[in-house]
Amino acid sequence: MRRIGYMLVVSALVLVSALAAVAQQESLGDYARAVRQEKRLPAKMVYTNDNLPTTTTISVVGPPPATAEEKPAAEEKAAAKPQDEKAKAEQKEGKTSENKAPQNEQEWQDQMSAQKKKIVDLEHDLDLAQREYKLQVAQYYADAGTQLRDQKAWAEQEAKFRADLADKQKQIDEAKAGLQDMEEQQRQQEAQKSPLQ
Repeated sequence: MRRIGYMLVVSALVLVSALAAVAQQESLGDYARAVRQEKRLPAKMVYTNDNLPTTTTISVVGPPPATAEEKPAAEEKAAAKPQDEKAKAEQKEGKTSENKAPQNEQEWQDQMSAQKKKIVDLEHDLDLAQREYKLQVAQYYADAGTQLRDQKAWAEQEAKFRADLADKQKQIDEAKAGLQDMEEQQRQQEAQKSPLQ
């Protein structure tokens, strides 16, 4: 009998604790619902062309837009570009403009510094293209599935990269040859101006 008594007491305790747990869970659920209703987050704003703000500025990553004072300098650079393009065209054709040769030392220095800057810019472009090519190669060879699926596409892309790199190297070589021609022209002009001793 004692065993039955103990079993009834234990069963009653288990039943009471289960009922208490059920009652507590209901109150926790109600509490969670109440908290959710209080903390309603506003919907995320999706910007379209129709609702973009026109009176305020939008923060973007990068350099700030050119102000009114900086615009004339940008326009001067844009106006100088057609002249640079003409010089490039003459250089590609192999025509040296002897009749337009600079007459004094400052003009020579300006022309040579512009040519040196052009060489540096071309070398920078070549370096960036080589880096991009190396990244593409690493990405292609890192994925065996891509190697199996896209062999033809990769061959075409690699040929394009290599042609682009060769073209950029050719431009650098031409620019360096142009600089050497300028230096030679300057030496010849100085030799003609200086009296023979």
